[in-house]
Amino acid sequence: MDTDIYTEAGSRAARYLRLRLGRGELIDSFNRALLDQVACARPDIVWCDKALLLRPGTVREIRRLGACVLHYNPDNPFGLRRDPGWRHFLAALPEYDAHLVPRRSNLEDYPRHGARRVVVMPFAFEPTVHYPPPEGWTEADRPYEVSFIGSPYDDRPQFISALAARLGREVTVHGSRWPRRNRQPSDPLVRHRGPAPGERYREAIWRSRICLGFVTRSNIDDLATRTFELAAAGAAIVAYRTPDQLAALQDGGEALFFSDLAECARQVGLLLDDPDRRTEMGKAAARRAWRSGYDNDSRIAAALDELGIPVPERPIRPERPMPPMPPMMTA
Repeated sequence: MDTDIYTEAGSRAARYLRLRLGRGELIDSFNRALLDQVACARPDIVWCDKALLLRPGTVREIRRLGACVLHYNPDNPFGLRRDPGWRHFLAALPEYDAHLVPRRSNLEDYPRHGARRVVVMPFAFEPTVHYPPPEGWTEADRPYEVSFIGSPYDDRPQFISALAARLGREVTVHGSRWPRRNRQPSDPLVRHRGPAPGERYREAIWRSRICLGFVTRSNIDDLATRTFELAAAGAAIVAYRTPDQLAALQDGGEALFFSDLAECARQVGLLLDDPDRRTEMGKAAARRAWRSGYDNDSRIAAALDELGIPVPERPIRPERPMPPMPPMMTA
């Protein structure tokens, strides 16, 4: 059930107040519409992705109708970022049958707030969106030397400005909120290109010689969704070093990692001067992602198995054609 018509309607001020206060006719309409759909379809499972509009009474009624209600939350209501909009989720948290979370710290946070069961489901990539470029993609198709695609969390704006200055090379940033909040006139080497949703995101990866990866420390993350999306799309990755990141991709062969600015600049410099290594590293990262169960379906199947819920033989997916598997993946 697409929630955009409920969350994105109205003026910017209306959306802000709806998120901050958790009130309004659209929220009432969403809860009624979801209950109507569940009552009509009588599903075995209702899967919720970051359901900020779902009220406790609605979750209770769905369970009364016989469905198992699962909630997956990629963000952290107990992190340091203090994002708004958690009012209904925190109130409804004890009502769900189980919560699926991507970080281990939530295994303690959620039970303290009444969660019945919590299972770790790591971040993933989506095969219909994140896949390598077509055969014959060359350096000429990669105009961005170094890219970061994402939001300006933590100290990323300062880090990227300092990295560009140290390299003496341009770093391209794709993402929302950067120009308004963080762009500095004194950063001539940081180029902002705005958000890159959907296919534009994949194309931004393909058009980059090196892709930077961070983890959101203010979310207490040890992994990043972007790690798996970049790998699946065949990027040459230079990412922040954590034990979980190192477990996901082989250091040196499938990605390079850094712990501070100096190491990041050194790793980026090594790859900028070695196009053959970038190519081989991107291929190795893609093979690892596609063969290791880092995709959405595999992650969900593993989580359902841990919960003791039968997994369908064929996942039910939107009717979108799967891209052809690149030759380098079938070798």
